[in-house]
Amino acid sequence: MEGPNPWVVLLDRTWDFFASTKVASWIIIALAIASIAGTVIEQEGMYQDWRPPELYYPDRYGEFWGSLFLRLGLTHAYSSWWYAALVMMLVISLVICSLHRLVPLHRQLTRPQVWKLPQYLRKQQVVLEVPGDLQQAEERLKRAGYRIWRDRECLYAEKGRLSRYGPYILHIGLLVVCFAAFAKALPGWDEVQDVWIPDGQTVKVPGENFAITNHKFTMELYENGMPSRYATDASIIVDGEEVLRRTIEVNKPLKYGGWEIYQASWREEPGVAHLRLVEADTGSAVATVAFDLRDPSPEYSLEGTGLKLVVLTYLHDFVLDPETNQPTNASYEVRNPVLFAEVATADGSEMVGRIALAMAGGSEVVYTGPYYLELDRVESRWYTALKLHHDRTVPYMYFGLAVVFVGMVITFFIYHWQVWVREENGGILIGARAYKNRFALAREIKRIFGAPQGEGLN
Repeated sequence: MEGPNPWVVLLDRTWDFFASTKVASWIIIALAIASIAGTVIEQEGMYQDWRPPELYYPDRYGEFWGSLFLRLGLTHAYSSWWYAALVMMLVISLVICSLHRLVPLHRQLTRPQVWKLPQYLRKQQVVLEVPGDLQQAEERLKRAGYRIWRDRECLYAEKGRLSRYGPYILHIGLLVVCFAAFAKALPGWDEVQDVWIPDGQTVKVPGENFAITNHKFTMELYENGMPSRYATDASIIVDGEEVLRRTIEVNKPLKYGGWEIYQASWREEPGVAHLRLVEADTGSAVATVAFDLRDPSPEYSLEGTGLKLVVLTYLHDFVLDPETNQPTNASYEVRNPVLFAEVATADGSEMVGRIALAMAGGSEVVYTGPYYLELDRVESRWYTALKLHHDRTVPYMYFGLAVVFVGMVITFFIYHWQVWVREENGGILIGARAYKNRFALAREIKRIFGAPQGEGLN
């Protein structure tokens, strides 16, 4: 004789494992702990630092803990494989628990057994024997809001049946929440972008139909020099028109089109260098140039001279490449700006002279021809860093939590009461039970049937 199919045995054991409410409770506890860890530990992409995770976390939390968080995936908890596995296990558990219990429960509630033996009634939580008949009992229970079924000399009444479905409504809400948690890992469902915007400029948000204007970044300091407040006066621009303007502060985001725009950081760098064109023979300035150190124009008109300044090469962080010995930029920052330019006639027909100017100071200007450039002053430029967050899972998360709340209210504040009545010994025998609040049921049965106080509760 062949033994049972091993796959069937495995399926039965898996079903029994996930049908256990104890297993579901432990999965929920594990998810709660993981979610708390993901909230307490700064997540990758959310911290305000340029360093990669393998450098940032050991410095932030210490070598041991930082490395441990990285290995365990706690630095990206919500997108880790183990968090997804826990969510999937919870989904499976909720579905199996619901199917395992809901189908028999629904069959039992919609097809109640009306006819019961006297011994069954006397084993209930509330037992009462009073004069009367079934017709009177039915009328009294109907007035109290009970639904009635009759079978021969027996009667069954109930109210608050919805309470028994409360846990399964709660399960549906948790499934929606799990869907929202899974959706965060899908492309386009939970987007984060960082945008740097200089004062007075507008930057288009990549992939979106709107831009952000930084009218002015402001910062207030404590006496010790630490920032006490920093904010951005920002506008949302759509098709060249301003549609919204707000001041963005830390924890006070601007909301537009599903995006939450947060104040994240700032930086200051040299912005505009004010240069003077000087006549070499006399030493007198003949023109001025406002030179943008981040994004200079290819040429500048020198008013009143009939000349123009043509930018040949500009390096914002000049250094000689050690391999090629050619000028190049050492970094993205404006640290050692060097300008190579020529002075030409306004129509460009004649080159008048050439100039090399190191604006960081300490170097003499190099030039040929009758003119050279000298630095007058440098204005700083402030940049604001805005973090844009668009989480499309939020409506589903709120809906799921709302369903969970409704399920909890139904479960804990609606009471399912069942009452059986049958004619016995010239009167009626009443047996009732409550799945919650049995003392309130005892009081109600006594009130309905006019029993003396102190009787009826086993």
